[in-house]
Amino acid sequence: MVAFNTFRPGISKIFLSFMLCAFFHLSIFAQVDKDLSQKKKKDRAKYAMETGDVYTALFYYEDITKQDPKDIESRFKLAEAYRLARNYKMAAESYAMVCDQAGTSYPTALYYKGLMLKMQGKYEDAKKCLVEFRKVLKDLNDKNLSKLINKEIAGCDSGMVYRDFPENTDLQNAGKSVNQPHTEFSPFLLDSMNMLFGSLREDSLRYYDVESEHPDKQPMRQIHKAEKVNGQWKDKGLFDILNDPNVDMGNFVYSPYTDKYYFSKCFKDEKGKVTCKLYLKEREKAKGPWKDAVELPSPVNMDGYTSTQPTVMYDTLTKRELLYFVSDRAEGKGGLDIWYTSYNAKKQEWTDPKNGGIMNTTETECTPFYHIPTQTFYFSSDGHGSAGGLDVYKTFRDKEGRYVKPQNLSFPINSPQDDLHFMLEKSGKNGVVVSNRPGGTPFFHETCCDDIFTFHINEAKPFNCTLELAIADPDTARNKSRLLRVTSIDMKTKQEKKDTIRLKDNKFVLPLTKNHQYTFKIDQNGYQKDSLVVETRDMASSDIIKRELSLRPVEVEIIAEKPIEDKPFVLKDVTYGSDEFTLNEDAKAALDSMLIPFLKLHPKDRIKIGSHTDDQGAHKYNINLSQKRADNVVKYLISKGIEASRISAKGYGETKPIAPNQNNDGTDNAIGRAINRRTEFLLEKAK
Repeated sequence: MVAFNTFRPGISKIFLSFMLCAFFHLSIFAQVDKDLSQKKKKDRAKYAMETGDVYTALFYYEDITKQDPKDIESRFKLAEAYRLARNYKMAAESYAMVCDQAGTSYPTALYYKGLMLKMQGKYEDAKKCLVEFRKVLKDLNDKNLSKLINKEIAGCDSGMVYRDFPENTDLQNAGKSVNQPHTEFSPFLLDSMNMLFGSLREDSLRYYDVESEHPDKQPMRQIHKAEKVNGQWKDKGLFDILNDPNVDMGNFVYSPYTDKYYFSKCFKDEKGKVTCKLYLKEREKAKGPWKDAVELPSPVNMDGYTSTQPTVMYDTLTKRELLYFVSDRAEGKGGLDIWYTSYNAKKQEWTDPKNGGIMNTTETECTPFYHIPTQTFYFSSDGHGSAGGLDVYKTFRDKEGRYVKPQNLSFPINSPQDDLHFMLEKSGKNGVVVSNRPGGTPFFHETCCDDIFTFHINEAKPFNCTLELAIADPDTARNKSRLLRVTSIDMKTKQEKKDTIRLKDNKFVLPLTKNHQYTFKIDQNGYQKDSLVVETRDMASSDIIKRELSLRPVEVEIIAEKPIEDKPFVLKDVTYGSDEFTLNEDAKAALDSMLIPFLKLHPKDRIKIGSHTDDQGAHKYNINLSQKRADNVVKYLISKGIEASRISAKGYGETKPIAPNQNNDGTDNAIGRAINRRTEFLLEKAK
């Protein structure tokens, strides 16, 4: 007796033709005999993997590693089985155990651990694993992984952005009437109220006899129809026009141009390999009865290769209908590619299929959909640096008729898991997508099986925000040299722009952009510096945002861009943190570039150094702290060749503040304290 369950495993060359022809498969697995020897269990597990029976292999490897936890080879194969069953959590844990116990012997375990973390949306941890793996990749001489690793790392970066900046789209599970524990696939919206979809209708795990002389007849995947009732999708039974009860039905599409259905049937040979072929269903005459389905001839279907997942478009350039489909034929870029062909009515033959070009990669492209009203082509792929496994992308033709670089649809249409079978209604606002993300109705674990999700794309609300920045300055007569430095960073793309504005008065007005971070800094000689940060990520649209920057004149010394003789000055980069007295790199750079060259150019000038603190701490402590600051400057100047006889230094503690340590309301003035933690210089010109 054997049981069945459906799943769509992760991308693997071994299972490529088997699992991706129709993106579902019937896994027939035997009940595990735990009384066997370890060797026989391994033999059965190996055979199950070779024939695509991942769950049987999984059960055996679980038992093998339970009996012998030190069997690293079986642990690695268990991780592989978890990965192919799309149990990302258990796969990541199993790969991690292999890495910990024998990482150098199984270097790819680190790579797959990273992928499994990525498929759980743990992008930061996943990226660390993948970056670490990239360091050892050069020793593996694996060209395929060398091509993939940077895409996967980029996918982690993209995933963080999509997670933090999702699109304004509402998405939900289509409901338990449509989605049942086995995989659903290929939803097709006839209109806003009627939908077709593929499914295997078994509401429980059942066992079938497939080895006796009279094996049980197994259920087949068939096409169902659904109707929206009171806002909910309801299964209305089989769609008999297309179904063949003796064959697993694949994906399908209806052509509004020619009133035809294109669909695929999938067959499994004695070795467990599945291949699919495309069929055509048309009427006897306009609005008449449907004729029997006809298998499309070569070169559309090719012996030994899969042709599946059709979609149709009308080519406005050539004025003809094109049939797009997915195939693993040898002339492709690798894995499954998207191809297209057309029917020549005069010659009564199909043209040689052409490769979809820029949309295809060396990995997997699948489930194409062409949205006729917007002339936009959608498909799923794991080869363009996806944020999960398979992500949905879109592309369109430019003026020259060439498809442009595909664009990821972001979250929530996409997820860290597999997302495919995307389709839009005519309006372009509502649609469906298939995903194994959490929130479905699976048999085994939360990401094992695909469900249909519905979505609504909300209208993008205009973002109208204007910043009114006021400059608080009691001395308006000194504003001629006032410069406002503005830095804006796109929080999604990380692109940075900088600008410097010379202010004419005490106001500055700037229209803001959504999802940007703005930093405003005002810097003027003789004034304390002030800065302001404004983020528009979570900001609601409003008319005016009012903010303020403060300028307070420095009361004692001039903040200098260059040394000044016979007048106290402060070099702006010679600053200290609270309780700090060492010179940081910025301070050293300021001394190296400005003060030391001046002292060497004027060898007879003497220099007095006075250091200060804020009013935190006891007076004696502050005096000692400020003296250490002054002494460190002296030591640095001497190390750079300035004679000690020319230098004197004194620490004044908190006795000579140039800015308030507290605000008027008694709260702490962090900016004032920072200004007071300073070192002053006084150059005495030789007489």
